[in-house]
Amino acid sequence: MGDEGWIRSAASLRYLREEVKCGDLFLCYEVDHKRVVGVARAASDGRDVGQGSLIDFCPPRHAVRLENPLARKPDLDHILAFSPHRGRGTVQRIDADEFRRLRRLMLRKNPHQWEKLSKLLGA
Repeated sequence: MGDEGWIRSAASLRYLREEVKCGDLFLCYEVDHKRVVGVARAASDGRDVGQGSLIDFCPPRHAVRLENPLARKPDLDHILAFSPHRGRGTVQRIDADEFRRLRRLMLRKNPHQWEKLSKLLGA
């Protein structure tokens, strides 16, 4: 999972190889519908393409598919990674303060998934 075919941006490839660590969180963004549909953790550090996939993700049973996805507008308006100001790229860093707001929003919009989301996203 996570091979070079799903990423074309040089900046995203570099970020995966050099900065992603096992345990990092990933938001699963559905481009066609412009919404975050889930959350998963990296099960490996990022690595070079020559070693197979760029990154491994946790098994689906440890990820969360949101019952109520976060829409690009208005839910993600405050997240720089989803704005044209950050630039293009498949993989973007989300600042800590933006993540705290995202976490609260995910929990508020998905109360039936509170326990699983809280465990995955941390306190």
